[in-house]
Amino acid sequence: MLNLSKYSINTKEKKKEMIKEIKDLLGMQSSKKQILGVYVFTHNRTGSKYIGSSLQLSIRLNNYINKKDRPEGLLRPLLYREGIDNFSLDVIPIVNNWGYRAELVLEQYYLLDATFNLNIIKVANNPSRSNAKPLYMYNKDKSILYYFSTQQKDFIKNLNIHFERLKKHLKNGTYYLGKYSFSMEWINETKFSDITVLDLGLRLQKDRIKYNKNKPITNETRTILLTSINDLNDTKLFFGIRPCIKFLKEYKGFPSTEETLIKYITNKKVYHGYLCKFV
Repeated sequence: MLNLSKYSINTKEKKKEMIKEIKDLLGMQSSKKQILGVYVFTHNRTGSKYIGSSLQLSIRLNNYINKKDRPEGLLRPLLYREGIDNFSLDVIPIVNNWGYRAELVLEQYYLLDATFNLNIIKVANNPSRSNAKPLYMYNKDKSILYYFSTQQKDFIKNLNIHFERLKKHLKNGTYYLGKYSFSMEWINETKFSDITVLDLGLRLQKDRIKYNKNKPITNETRTILLTSINDLNDTKLFFGIRPCIKFLKEYKGFPSTEETLIKYITNKKVYHGYLCKFV
C-alpha cells in the first residue's frame, strides 16, 4: 500500500482549473461511485503537514477548495487565511481492494510520523477526539499486519473474534488460534498484508476448524457466504445462520427462514438473488 501512486494537485492554478484537475483524477462530485484514499496538505513556508482520508476524495477536496467546512482544528484556519496556493496538495487514490477501510490504515501509518503536526487527532476515524486506541492484528512475530481498527467491535463484526478472546490474548500476550497476535502498538517494520477482510474472515474460519478439532459445528455456527448473481463484488460473509437471516430480512426486506435458507444452500439454488453456500 505504501507503494501506491501519489499525485500532486497544482494549487497555484485558478480554482476552476484545480477543480477540473481533481475531477480528471478522481471523478465528479456527483458520481455515484466515489474513489477513496488519502490526501496530504503541506504548508510551503513551515513544512507543517496534515493528512486526511475519505471514502469520497473528490467531494472532500472540493470542500477544501470552496471553504465549505467550518474553520476548525489547525489546518482549515491556516488554509482559509493564507489560501490554498500557499500549500502543496498530494493525493493517493486507492482504486483496488486493499481490505476493509484501507484508507484509514494508510492514514494511521502516516499519523505516526511527527511531521504531520497539523493533525490534532492522532487516531484515524476518531472525530469525537476521544481516547480511542487502535488495535492491530499481526502474525506471530508481528512482521505482517492483517487488520486494524480503532474499534474492537469491528473485530467482532468482521472477523468473528469475540471481545473476551481479544481481551485475554491482549492481557496474556498469547496467540489467537495459535498463529495471530493482537497489540495496541504499531510496529514500524511491519508489512501490510494484501488480504481482503472477506478473505481474512474465511481464512480465520478455516483456522478455527483446524484449531478446534473437537468442537462440534452445526448449521447455527457454520459460516455462510452470499454472492449476488448480478454483482460478483456484492459478497457477504456471515458467521452463523442467524446473522444471515437478519441481513436478508432487516436489511434487504426479504421473507427468510432458517429452514428455507438451509434448503437453498443444500440444493445450491439462488435465494433472493444470492448464491448461498456454507464455507
